[in-house]
Amino acid sequence: MKDKSIILATDENGNDITIEQVENWIKDKANARKELSQFIYDRLYGRYIKAFDYDKQEYIDKFKNGFTIMANCCLLIETYTSFREAVFRDTNGKSERCFGWFFLSEKRFSEFAKDGLSLSDYKNLSKKINNKGVPRDFYINLRCGILHNAETRNGWKITRKNNFYDENSKRINAVKFMNRLKFTICDYKKDLIKADIEDEIWKHCLNRIQDIIDKA
Repeated sequence: MKDKSIILATDENGNDITIEQVENWIKDKANARKELSQFIYDRLYGRYIKAFDYDKQEYIDKFKNGFTIMANCCLLIETYTSFREAVFRDTNGKSERCFGWFFLSEKRFSEFAKDGLSLSDYKNLSKKINNKGVPRDFYINLRCGILHNAETRNGWKITRKNNFYDENSKRINAVKFMNRLKFTICDYKKDLIKADIEDEIWKHCLNRIQDIIDKA
């Protein structure tokens, strides 16, 4: 029998959110949209952003690391995409498609969608992906470079200074990238709260929550 005390997230006040609590919200899902939406935000924010969203100067000067921030951001993009788009509910073997879809879908990251494919191409799993443009460049040389070799490739650079992204130098400000991701998951929370529980956004979200419970 599943241990209902397993912790799935921690809220902003430090309170643990257990399987039992989430299942109780699901049972009353029509009236618990706000609680479930906040749970998803707390899980994504707590796992991928919170550790870097700390403004004590000593931490900023001595410990904050742009490379590590970008590694977490890449993990979050794939996880967020699995919540947002049904075809990516399981991202195994679909990572490159996830990044292309994300950059094309999310207006805050439109710079990284340049010369890529269409949304339908990224979602069409029956068609072999022939990615191109900045989405492929980012995926191969930054995402895979960081997660597989602990380095960026082919001129991509990570910093915590200057502009969000410079196309010519392939330089990314990791802190600004992370902050845009934070706003993205905030928007997702708001979209869930506004939507009817029978809408597609909720159907897929509840499927993903069940995936989390089943695998916990």
